[in-house]
Amino acid sequence: MSLDSIRLEGVTTHNLKSVDVSFPKGKLVVAAGVSGSGKSSLVIDTLFEHSKTLYLGALSSKSLDMGDGDYHVDRIAGTQPPVALRQRDGGTSNPRSTVGTLTGLDGLYRLLFGAGSRPVCPACLGPTGADLFCDDCGCFAEPHSAKHFSPNRKEGKCLQCDGIGELVGFSLDRIVPDRSKTLTEIWDGADPGTFAVPNVRKAFEAMAADIGLDLDVPFEKLSPEQTERVLHGSDTVYTLKIRKVTNDVRFEGILGFLERAYRNASSAARKNAFTNYLGREVCPACHGGRLRPESLRATVAGHTFPDFQSDELSRSIARLRAGLASGAVPAQVRELAAAIVKQSTDIEDVGLGHLQLRRPVTTLSGGELQRLLLAQHLASDLTGVMYVLDEPTAGLHEADTGRILDSLRRLRDLGNTVIVIEHDESVIRAADWIVELGPGAGSRGGEIVFEGRYADLLRCAASPTAAALASDGPARTTTDLSGAPWLEVRGITRNNVLDQTARFPLGALTCVSGVSGAGKSSLVAGIHTAVSRALAHRSAGAAGENAGIEGAEALDDVIHVEQRPIGRSSRSTLVTYIGISDHIRDAFAASAEAVERGLGRGEFSPNVAGGRCESCKGLGLAEIEMTLFKSEFIVCPECEGRRFQEHVLDVRLDGRNIHDVLSMTVEDALAWFDAEHSPKVVQALGVLSEFGLGYLQLGCSTTTLSGGEAQRLNLAGELLKQRRSRTLFIFDEPTRGLHTADIRHLLALFERLISSGNTIVVIEHNVKVIALADWVIDLGPGAGREGGRVVHSGTPGELAADPDSVTGRFVRRLRDEGPAAMPAPVTEQEPRVGAPPDLGVLGELLPRAVTVVAGTTRQSERQGPTPYGLVIGSLTVVSDELALIGFLVRSGSTSWNAIADTGRFCVNILGEDQHAVSEAFSQGRPDSRFDALAWTPSANGCPRLSDALGTIDCSLKSSYRIRDHEFVLATVVSADMETGTGRRPLLRPARGDSALDDYGWRRFAREAEAR
Repeated sequence: MSLDSIRLEGVTTHNLKSVDVSFPKGKLVVAAGVSGSGKSSLVIDTLFEHSKTLYLGALSSKSLDMGDGDYHVDRIAGTQPPVALRQRDGGTSNPRSTVGTLTGLDGLYRLLFGAGSRPVCPACLGPTGADLFCDDCGCFAEPHSAKHFSPNRKEGKCLQCDGIGELVGFSLDRIVPDRSKTLTEIWDGADPGTFAVPNVRKAFEAMAADIGLDLDVPFEKLSPEQTERVLHGSDTVYTLKIRKVTNDVRFEGILGFLERAYRNASSAARKNAFTNYLGREVCPACHGGRLRPESLRATVAGHTFPDFQSDELSRSIARLRAGLASGAVPAQVRELAAAIVKQSTDIEDVGLGHLQLRRPVTTLSGGELQRLLLAQHLASDLTGVMYVLDEPTAGLHEADTGRILDSLRRLRDLGNTVIVIEHDESVIRAADWIVELGPGAGSRGGEIVFEGRYADLLRCAASPTAAALASDGPARTTTDLSGAPWLEVRGITRNNVLDQTARFPLGALTCVSGVSGAGKSSLVAGIHTAVSRALAHRSAGAAGENAGIEGAEALDDVIHVEQRPIGRSSRSTLVTYIGISDHIRDAFAASAEAVERGLGRGEFSPNVAGGRCESCKGLGLAEIEMTLFKSEFIVCPECEGRRFQEHVLDVRLDGRNIHDVLSMTVEDALAWFDAEHSPKVVQALGVLSEFGLGYLQLGCSTTTLSGGEAQRLNLAGELLKQRRSRTLFIFDEPTRGLHTADIRHLLALFERLISSGNTIVVIEHNVKVIALADWVIDLGPGAGREGGRVVHSGTPGELAADPDSVTGRFVRRLRDEGPAAMPAPVTEQEPRVGAPPDLGVLGELLPRAVTVVAGTTRQSERQGPTPYGLVIGSLTVVSDELALIGFLVRSGSTSWNAIADTGRFCVNILGEDQHAVSEAFSQGRPDSRFDALAWTPSANGCPRLSDALGTIDCSLKSSYRIRDHEFVLATVVSADMETGTGRRPLLRPARGDSALDDYGWRRFAREAEAR
C-alpha cells in the first residue's frame, strides 16, 4: 500500500459495485460522472463519513458512533483528517447568523474599533480631546472597548430596539391592505383568532352604534376621529350578552387588542396567529445600526462601524487599504486592520466580494455558503487535511470560476488533498487527477470508468464525460419570435436592482444571466410578484391592467420552481414524493384478491401498521445497536427486505405483488402500468423518464438520491402539480448538479412545455444553455452595487456581440471556438496513480532550446481554429515533483494574451533542422503564423507541429510581472519527447552571452537590483 495515496477497496455504498479506487494525496482530484453515477456515494457517503468516524473516534471511545454515514466498504487505507464543505440550502438555522458572525470578521472589527477609535462626547456626540474630555459640554467620555460595538452587550446596543436594528409592531397597512373595503368587510376577512373573535366584534359594533359609525363606510372615508376610535377604541364600557353570558366590556381598538393579545400569548402557535399583521420598520434611533449613538459616531480611518457592516466587502477592503497606506489607521491597530484585509480578500477571491457583513446567512445560496466556508479554510493555513467539496462552482458565473480554481490550488499547495465533485469543464481540466464514475446512473452506474489525467481522459472511449466534452453539446431549435406576444415588467426594485425593466417573449425560453450577485434572483422575484399581482387583479374582476406591466393578459398562471432540498425522511420514497403512491395502493386494493381478503389501501403502505412488516416497521432493514459503535443495518430477517407481511404479498396484480412493483424501475413500470386504468401513474412516470430518471426504482428512498437526481425530482414534482398551457414557469438554475450529458433531458422538457403554449424563464450560468435560449436578459455589469442593471436584452447572438456584457464574452467564445479539438479515443487506458510526467529528459535539453508556445482560439469571422503562437528562447523545469515549468514572455504580447485566455497550450520544442520555423514565427501576424505549417491537435486540443522534436501539454498556473516581462508558471499535463534518434534541439543563437546567466535567463532583473 502506497503512503502517497488514499485507497478504497470493495465499496458497495448505495449503487457502487464493489469499487476499488485510489486518490493521490496532495493533489487536486475531481470526481466526475453523470448525475447519479455514484460520486457522492463514494466521496462523501463513504470516504468522508468513514474518515470522520475514524478521527472522531480517536478523540475518545464515546465519539465512535458520531459518524452519520450509511456506508459499506471492505477497507480504506491512507486516509487523512477530513473537512467537508458541502452545499446546504438555506444556510444555518439561526436567523441571527450573518456573514460577519459566521466568518468572525464582526469580532475583528469590534476589536479594531474598540482599540482604534476615539470616543465622542456622550452629551453632544462631538469630538473629545486626548483625555477624552469635551470642552463644549464639560463631560468625560467612557473609553472604548470591543463591547461598545456589540449589539448584544449592554455597553453597545441601542436601547430603543434592544440591538435588533428594527422595531417589530402591528402595521396598519397589513391590517387594512385595501382601504376601499368597509368595516364589515375588514372584520369578515380578519384572520381567525385575531380581532374577529365574537366578544371583540360585539364590543366594536356597540361602540359604532353609540358614536353613529356606519359599518358599511369604506375605511378610507373615515374621519380622523373615527379612525382613532377604530384603531384605539374608547373608554366607554358596554354591557353585552355573548353566548348566554353577560359581561361589561370596553372596545380597546384593533391595535389595542392585537398588542395586548400578542404580548400575553402563552404559546408560539398563538403568536403565529398574529404574524400576518406584524410589520417591521427601521429603528428611528440607530437607523438600523443596532448600536447606541456614541458607538455609531466613532470612526476608524474616517469611517464608522456601520459603514463597514453595510458596505460590500470589496469596498471595505479598499477603505482599509487606503487607510493603511495613508497612515489614517492608528498604529496600535494597523496589524489588526491588515489581518481583516487578508481575511476579507480571501472571501473576495472566491467571488463573494459583493457580500455585506450584516447579510443574514439564511439568504445565501448553497454555493455562496460553501465558498464562504472555503475562504475561511484558506485563511486557516491547515496542512495535511483531506478537503471534500461538493460542486463549488454551483451558482457561479463562468467569469468567477478561475477564482475558485485558484483557491482550490492554494489549499492543495498548502499540503492538503482536495477532492472535488464537479461537472464544470474548467475544474475537470485543471485537475491533477480525475476519477470518473459511471457509465450511467443508478443501477447502470457505480463503476470506475476512468482514473488518470485530463489528457488521458480525452482519449478514453468509455468515458461519458470525454464524449460530452468532445461533442457539440446540447442542442435545440430556437423559437420564431416574429409575431410573438411579449411581457414587459417595469420599475422592478428589489435589493440591488433599482427601477429596471424586464421584457421578454411569451411562448419561448428566456435566460436571465449575469455574474454572481448581479441581481438575477431579485429581478426574477420582481417579475414573479408583478405577474402574480396582475393575475390576482384580473381574477378579482377589476378592470384594466396593473400599472407597470403589459402583456399579462396572455397568461393564466405563474409558477416559481425554486432551488430547495427535497424530503429527506427515511420513509420518503420516489412514489410518495411525486404523489402516485396512493394510486398504486388503490390499484392493489381494488383487485379481486384484496377485496376477498378485506384489504384496503392502508395495508399496502409500508408506513401504516396492519400490512407492513412490524419487525422492521416497513423499512426492510433491521437495526443492530452497537454499544460503542454506530448502529448497523441488515436486511430484515422477518420479511427478507420485502417490507410487507405475507398475506399482503400474496395479493398480486397482473402477476406482481406490491414489493415487485416498488422494485421496478421507472422505465419498467411505465411499460407495465396501463395508461387507461392508471393515467396519473403513467403521466408521472413519463415526466420522470423525460428527466432521465428512468433507471430509479419506484420504492427507492430519497435519502439515497444524488444532488442532481434530487434536483430533477424536485422539478418533476413541481411540474406535475400544474399541467396546463398559458403558464409562466420560472426556474432557478435548473442545470445545477447536472452533468453536461444530462442537460439534454432538461431541454427536451422545456421544448414540450413551450410547444404546449407555456413560457419559460430560467436563471442560468451555464453558457451552453444561455447560447441556446430564444432571449437573454443579462444583468451587471458587476456584482452588488456594481450590478443590478439590465446591460443587455436580446438574442444570444446579439449578446455575443455586446462588448459591455461579461456573459456575452463567454457566449462569443463558445460560438467562435466550438468544442475543443479532441484526439481519437482509445479503448483502453492505463492509469498512472499520482505519477507526474517524467521531466528528466527535458532537463537535458533546456533551458537553451528554442520552443514554440501555441494555443488555439477562434475568431467570430472565421469558421475554423485559429492557432496563436510565439517563440521563446528558453524555458526551465521549475519542479520535477510538481511538474512545473516556467518561461519569460514580453508583457503585452498579443500572441501570449490570446494563448493565456484559453488557459492551456502546447510547448513545441524545435529540432536543429527547423530554423525556418523559428524564422517564420518572427514575422507575420500572430494569428497566421501556423498557416504554412503542418500541425495536428495535441492531447489538450492545441497545435502540435508534425515534426517537432517534442511537445509538452500544459495548463496555465499563474504569471508574475518582472519589469517589462512576465514570468509564466505552467503545470505539465503530459510530455512527449523524441529520444534515441540522434536529433538535437534547436539552440538559441548566441546574442551576447555576457548578458545571460548559467540558466539562460537575461540578467536585467539582477542588474536592476544592483542599481
